[in-house]
Amino acid sequence: MTEPNSPARVELRAVDASVMLKVRNLNTVLFPVRYTGAFYKCLLQDDQFARLAYYGSVCVGTVTCRKQPLGFAESNVVGQHSMCEMYMMTLGVLAPYRRLGIARGLLESALAAAAQDPTIRRVVLHVQIDNDDALRFYHKHGFATLRMVERYYKLLDPPHAYLLEYPLR
Repeated sequence: MTEPNSPARVELRAVDASVMLKVRNLNTVLFPVRYTGAFYKCLLQDDQFARLAYYGSVCVGTVTCRKQPLGFAESNVVGQHSMCEMYMMTLGVLAPYRRLGIARGLLESALAAAAQDPTIRRVVLHVQIDNDDALRFYHKHGFATLRMVERYYKLLDPPHAYLLEYPLR
């Protein structure tokens, strides 16, 4: 399935069990965080959003998100959970395929999916404080920095992250 606004020669495909190894391999190359088997198993649940980006026949990028109670990213959940947020767990593209609009296509597909769900009020994510490229990318695409979260990452240096938000409603 080719999604709207994705660059020519790029196809975004939904993640299912048959391609989970591709997601694992990309995450191992792209991110300093190691994800557990439970992370990958959860990607197959209905309230998750996951896509792979293919450049021609080569799998070059991924985005994974989960729906969660509004305020969960800020440890601020109280009362009813009828309103939600989409938490973007990962978004990455292999280095040789960057600056081709692939990350933008993955991001736009996630934002479009979130916008279709009337219970989702915003999209949030964490970015390590020294990841200037990611911060520029998200700010360029309408995200705002809410605050710094000290010691967010347990095994990374620096351990601090910024919490970013893209309001939908």
